[in-house]
Amino acid sequence: GAAGGQSRAWLAAAPLAGLAAGRAKRRRERARPACATTFAATATASAVATPPTELEQLPCVRGVLANGLRYVVMRHAVPAGRFEAHLQFHVGSVDEEEHQRGMAHMLEHICFLGSSRRTELQTKGIGMTSNALTDFQHTVYHLNLDVGHLAAGLGVLLDVGFTPAFAPERVEKERAAVLSEAQMVNDVHYRLQTQILSAIHEENPIRLRFPIGLESQIAAWTRDELRTFHSRWYTPENATLYIVGDMPEETAVAEVERVFGGVRGAPASEDPWKVDAASIFRPPMPHRPTVLHDFVDVGAGSEISLPEARGWSSELKVSVAANELLQGMQICWAAKSPLVAARASEDLLPWLCDRLVVEVVRLRLQTRWCMNAVPCNFHSYDSVKEGVKMTTLTVMTEPTRWLETCTEVLQEVHGVTRHGIVAEELELTRKMMLDRIAESARAQPWSFMGTMYGGSNAAATSREVAEALIASGPAGHLFTRAERFSEALQAASEKVELEMVNDAAKKLLRPFASGGGASGSVVVSCPATVQEHTGRRVAFEQPRAEEVKRALLSVPELPEEEVRSKRISVPTALLPTLEPVAPLERRVLPGGVVALRLANGLRVRLLVRQGSPDGSTQSTMRLTAPGGRAADARSGNYGSLEAGLVTLQSSGVGEWSREQVQLHQQLNSVSVELRPGAHVSEVDVHFAPSASSCRAGLEWLHWLLREPKLDLQSFNEAQLRLKGAANACEKSLEGRAMQALMQRMYPRDMWLWQPTLDQANCLTLGQARKAVQAQLGGISGLCLDIAGTAAAGGGIAGAGGISGLSHDEGGGGSDAASEDLGGAADGAVEELRSNLEREVCSILGALPASASAEPPLPAPCMAAEGCELRVHVPDAEERALLLVGGGAPSYWGQGDGTWQAETSQRGFSWGSEQQLYPAMAMKMMLECMNGRLLGRVRDQLSLSYSCSVELQMFDGFPGGYFICKAFAAPDRLAQAANAVLQVLRSPGTMPFLDREVEAAKRVMAWREARDRRERGYLVGKLQKLQGEGEGEGASPEEERRVLEALTAADLQRAWSALTGLEDPFVVLATAGGNWVPSVLPPGAVVPRSRAPPPAKAVPPGGASLNMLD
Repeated sequence: GAAGGQSRAWLAAAPLAGLAAGRAKRRRERARPACATTFAATATASAVATPPTELEQLPCVRGVLANGLRYVVMRHAVPAGRFEAHLQFHVGSVDEEEHQRGMAHMLEHICFLGSSRRTELQTKGIGMTSNALTDFQHTVYHLNLDVGHLAAGLGVLLDVGFTPAFAPERVEKERAAVLSEAQMVNDVHYRLQTQILSAIHEENPIRLRFPIGLESQIAAWTRDELRTFHSRWYTPENATLYIVGDMPEETAVAEVERVFGGVRGAPASEDPWKVDAASIFRPPMPHRPTVLHDFVDVGAGSEISLPEARGWSSELKVSVAANELLQGMQICWAAKSPLVAARASEDLLPWLCDRLVVEVVRLRLQTRWCMNAVPCNFHSYDSVKEGVKMTTLTVMTEPTRWLETCTEVLQEVHGVTRHGIVAEELELTRKMMLDRIAESARAQPWSFMGTMYGGSNAAATSREVAEALIASGPAGHLFTRAERFSEALQAASEKVELEMVNDAAKKLLRPFASGGGASGSVVVSCPATVQEHTGRRVAFEQPRAEEVKRALLSVPELPEEEVRSKRISVPTALLPTLEPVAPLERRVLPGGVVALRLANGLRVRLLVRQGSPDGSTQSTMRLTAPGGRAADARSGNYGSLEAGLVTLQSSGVGEWSREQVQLHQQLNSVSVELRPGAHVSEVDVHFAPSASSCRAGLEWLHWLLREPKLDLQSFNEAQLRLKGAANACEKSLEGRAMQALMQRMYPRDMWLWQPTLDQANCLTLGQARKAVQAQLGGISGLCLDIAGTAAAGGGIAGAGGISGLSHDEGGGGSDAASEDLGGAADGAVEELRSNLEREVCSILGALPASASAEPPLPAPCMAAEGCELRVHVPDAEERALLLVGGGAPSYWGQGDGTWQAETSQRGFSWGSEQQLYPAMAMKMMLECMNGRLLGRVRDQLSLSYSCSVELQMFDGFPGGYFICKAFAAPDRLAQAANAVLQVLRSPGTMPFLDREVEAAKRVMAWREARDRRERGYLVGKLQKLQGEGEGEGASPEEERRVLEALTAADLQRAWSALTGLEDPFVVLATAGGNWVPSVLPPGAVVPRSRAPPPAKAVPPGGASLNMLD
């Protein structure tokens, strides 16, 4: 399951603040609450006072304009020279009436895309990024700009939020776009989410108020109805503006008053920061709907008075539904409880106990999962958009084994509740949690008390800080300095006793207890059909709700002796101390990269840099082995390598069992990932900023290469995963369309296709073992890249401020935040580099030499002639997808035989000997093409909500390909295809402009700043270093110079490197309805001159699906 919940913070206490320390009498009656206060009233800007606690409050300025508009301003210089502005309207889908379902979301489209100021600023090429979102409780418009454009940026938000034009053509365009979006998002994940939320919130309006809305209503609203909704909710007193960036607070406040002060609104109330606890903690407004919850009865030990509770519930509610696109069966057990603020040091102790319980349960489940293949997730987090704390236990299982799987999972949960945890588990989970928080504190300035779903426990960039302020308002958690929070949590952990954690476990896990104590909601999602052993699909007989309820309440508990016997000892080390082995060769490449060649033939490239505030906190080792998926073509056992690598990832190594290995990795904050690439296999080892974590990762890598294990149980799990992916591909619109396209583009290169169900069924453990051994068995052919960052006080952090295009977010920034690969290392960097070299030479240098004698890999070659394909997928809902594909060069500018034949006829030449030039020119050209696609297909024609082109440039082979993807309504699919092809061909008659190039550079700089914080970012840069230490390859710092030097002429040349634009591969894929041509089987290929008409009549004014005739 996914690890961890995301913590966010806020400025002041929520209504329940302080109840963690003292508890009031619990009440069970249903009542609408009075308004509760989270902010002290203020009429002018003032610094937020430090609350009565030793933890420091977030330094920011807030205020309220005379018209009621609230604002929060914070100075934060990451990235330097930029600011983030978020205008939040406290209106979402939950505020809609029955005939307005989806109106908040459609209004967001009209306001955002209909703003002339936003369009004007966006097209100036000044590096503005902007977007908008709608959820249950709010609508947010946000943008990011250089601080020099603060006034212009705020003017855009003013225009977007308060003065929309409601032009008739814009309303109709956005109506079409929203309808297209509704079809696009309606995949298996969306259907699961809506089913679960509807069941969990059956007692309040959330169950029917999903932001996307109802298509029938969206198609019918008038401009007057939309204006009325806007006038009612888009008022200053129902809005809050957040500005976080690299500028003085007084400057931002002055601009806020100047830009927004003239907006007409109600006078500021006496308590403008008041929120309504009965409506997801938002400002009180007339006629705002009530959103009350049935909280689980947490037992007699917890006496809390909750005015916002609809009622306390001891009932276990079960709902069962079928999902046509689902492969397996999912059972989600959810329990809702009140949001309780964590703000002072005394609040940390109960919060920490709850988090330790979550970690222990995950540890137990993971151990049981390893032994019995039981996939499950356990989360406990604050859901701001719903206004509750949510604790969920989700089980994914084969449909025919749901009862056995639930029994195994619940036995572990009951074991924690009934028999408690032991001291060893407490120490293990405490160390894991504190290490993670300390790791974040070393690299990111802000941290927060509380837990949100997903993400990390800290905020670094201005965007993250702004999002944290918005997201954590209802929770009321303190937002403080990360270092201070880490210290306070460490002090609180010293007070944690085993009995305290066991008491917390009984309360947190009580809803999942057996017998009469169980409560909450159980949502069962079943597949419509299952596959028999003969391969035939038959209808699945889903269990009845009463049957599920009875089974969950009667799970037999394991005896305490059996629970204790399942405990696994954690090794302190996987290897004894080894003596370092001197490398055969050591070179220092440009940019401070150290290249080593060990005595056993292993090549190592090592880069250590100084950390920066916007960098990832983890370092990465990446082992690459030649072969990849292409090696499957040698044996014909397609999918064998992927199955082998997945098996290795969950197997033991050497003398250690897989359970011991996983616990050792968790204890040392190590995570591993094995995956097959096109021409190489990659093994990623992510490790934390500590010597023990680095050594633990290297020890596991040593055993992986020396004595890997592929056990039958792990292989069976890997095979099930492959079969599940094959089934999902067969059932999904996207999977079937992509598979059909790849089969036609590369008919002879089956390793590029998704393995089929028959291929997955035929795999054996021996085939998987042989495929892995062929690639990892030869040490001399392997390369290990290590990328780490030294924190301020030494140690290892993450990727830091390394950049190929060395800009801050949006193009502005200081030298410190955008340091490139050629920067000088200080003493901490040198010390860390020396330590890493010593450990690598010691642990990996001890491996014996070995070589692999595999023949050369087959290079893929695209088919010479394009085609049009029709794909239809049975479904209850109508959807449509367009794919257009063609040829492209490799990362280094070479093409396959088909590419060479077409480009040579045109006399194509790159015109530059710089080896990074082809890749950089292609990437920037792609950025410009995506801008044109969105502008034409989405904004102007409203044919598709989501339209983009992606580029795959092979690294180890000549050639590559592009794929353009567009979702559209089935009756407008042909029109979308024509529009997409026109845009793809447009540079032939409308060459790229300098303005497009400059805008693309800024967007790529912003994306680079974002990607810089991803683990594995820097090691990916190292992979592009060509040569083996001889200095003949390109240094990553050249990437920046090449990108910044590109012109419109270079992008025009890159566009000329695309092939197949006049004879493309086109897939017209539909789902649901009867759009499939009557005389054509699904997936059939047709010559364009003989394509039959579709069976369904084309609506008046529509285009035929046979759009290429």
